Amino acid sequence: MKKALLTTTALVALSGAAFADSVAVVNGGTSHHTHSPTVVFHGTANINYTVPLKAVAGPAPEGSVASDVDLDVTMTSLGAYSATITYGMEGNNIAGATVSVTTPLANISVGVDDARGGGAAGADASDLYSDIDRMSSVGTDEDSSDWYVSVPLAGWNFALSGDNSQATTANKENTSIGLTGSVGGLSITAGGKNKSGGVSVSTNLMGATVKAAMGSIRPAGAASNVSETGVEVSMPLGGMTVTVNSTTVDSTNNWGASVSTTVSGMAISVGTDSEEENTFKLTGPMGPVALHLEYDSDDSALTLANDATVEAGVTYTVPGTKGTTISASYSNDDDDFDAGTQVKMAFSF
Repeated sequence: MKKALLTTTALVALSGAAFADSVAVVNGGTSHHTHSPTVVFHGTANINYTVPLKAVAGPAPEGSVASDVDLDVTMTSLGAYSATITYGMEGNNIAGATVSVTTPLANISVGVDDARGGGAAGADASDLYSDIDRMSSVGTDEDSSDWYVSVPLAGWNFALSGDNSQATTANKENTSIGLTGSVGGLSITAGGKNKSGGVSVSTNLMGATVKAAMGSIRPAGAASNVSETGVEVSMPLGGMTVTVNSTTVDSTNNWGASVSTTVSGMAISVGTDSEEENTFKLTGPMGPVALHLEYDSDDSALTLANDATVEAGVTYTVPGTKGTTISASYSNDDDDFDAGTQVKMAFSF
C-alpha cells in the first residue's frame, strides 16, 4: 500500500479541517442557516512485524518490520442537491475519485475507483439480488461499475450501473440492473446482467424467515444458461438461530446448515454442508481484549500447503486513546486480519 507523505506545515493546515454551518443575513435583518461545504481529513497509521505465509516452494519467508499510512479526504456539499467525495490521497489521483450525488429524484455515483461507495472497485446494480449459499451471483465480473444510479420510489429501489464507455461489446455486457422492495409482507430482490438474472422472495412465517431464490446464470464462455433454485429457512430456537438451506444448481442438489448464538457476550456460529465444508466462528470480549477465531475446512488459496482456512487474533484497545489498538494475529485468508503472522500497533486520526 502506498504511503502519503505530507510536510508538517501542510498537516497543520489540513488536519481536522472542517467548516461548520454558517449564518447568512438576508434583507430585513432576518437570518437563516445555510450549509457550507465541509472538507475533513482522516486517516490511519500502523507499525507492524509480519511473517508472511509460505506461498511457494523453498525456504520459509523471513519476518520484517514495516509501517503503513492511509490518509483520506471527505468533501461534502449539503442541500436538496448534495454531493460527497471521499478519496484516498495516497493514490495522488484525485481526478479519479468517486462523486456521489443525492437529488430529490435519484442518487447518482460516478467514479472509476468506487462507484456507489460499494466494493473496492464499485458495486454493480445486480448485486441487489440476494441469492442462497451455493448459488451464483448475477454476472461474472462483479463490483466493476464506473457509474451507478438508484431511484427510490414508494418503498422500492431501482438501480442501474455500468461502464463509463459503451464502445465495446464487453462494456455493454457489463451494464446491470437491480431491484429491492417489499409488498404484502414479502421482501423482494432482483438483478440482471448480460444474459444472467435472478430473483428472491423472503417473508416471516410462524416466527421463521423463509427465503426462496431462482436464477438463470450464463457461466463465462458457456453457450447456454444454468438453472438455479434454492430455499432457506432461518428460525430462532431459544437463544439460538438455526438456518438450513437446500439448493439445486444445474441439476446438482446441495444442502447447508448452521447454528448461531451468543454466550457471555461471545458470538458463536458453526456450520456444515453437503460438500463437507465445516465452519466455526467465535468473536467477542475476552477480559481486556477482543478475541476473533474463525475456521473453514476449505483449503486456503494463500498457502502452498493443503490446509484449512484460519483467522485467529486478539486486539487490545488502549484506554484513553482515539482508537489506538495493539493486536496479534494469524491469517491465511487476508480478511479480518492481514495475511501471515503479525503483531501490530494501529492509530486513528
